[in-house]
Parts: sequence; C-alpha cells; structure tokens
Amino acid sequence: MEKDININFFKPVGEFMTKDVAMKKKLILIWFFATYGFLFLLKMVANPDDVVQLTLNTGEVITQVSGKSFLTETQFMGFPFHFWYSAQFLIGLFIFLCYVYCKFIDKLEAEHGK
Repeated sequence: MEKDININFFKPVGEFMTKDVAMKKKLILIWFFATYGFLFLLKMVANPDDVVQLTLNTGEVITQVSGKSFLTETQFMGFPFHFWYSAQFLIGLFIFLCYVYCKFIDKLEAEHGK
C-alpha cells in the first residue's frame, strides 16, 4: 500500500519541517532585502536635480534623472560601490547563506535522527 505524502511549504507539518521552513523564510528575507533594499536605497539617495538629456533618432529629447549619488560615485576595489555590491557582494552573500543553511540542516537532521 502506498502512503500519500503531502508536502506544503506554507503549511509545514511536524517540528522538523516547521523549523526547516522557518529557516528558509529567514534566508529568503535576508536575500530579498539585501538585493531589493539596496536598489531602493540607490533610488532614495539619488540626486533628483542631476538630469541627463538624450536625443533619439526621431529628434525627440528625453530628460531623465541620472541616478548619481554618493553610492555610485564611491569607488571600492576599483569599481563603483553600487556595481561591486551587486556584482560581487551579493554573490558572496548567496554562497554564505547556502553555507548557513547547510550547517543548519545538518544540525536539524542530527537532532531528529534523519
């Protein structure tokens, strides 16, 4: 006789799965705020008075905010800080979060004898 197993991320059953899902939610929140929170911060600190005008092939002129701020002007390891953060730091953060989750799940499996 086959046993029907239902796994639901939003309604975890049992202590093991509840702790596992709670940790996953925390790590996803950290990742979300590190990625999108920084983009929001860049938008918030941008100088609205610094504008760039672009002329299209049709002759139409478009004016837009350049987005310059202290975060885009600051150099870190030879790159603008916002580029370094997005291109290198977030990748390192992702690898670190994977490491944290692996250590957590190893500990959780040891506690529950799995």
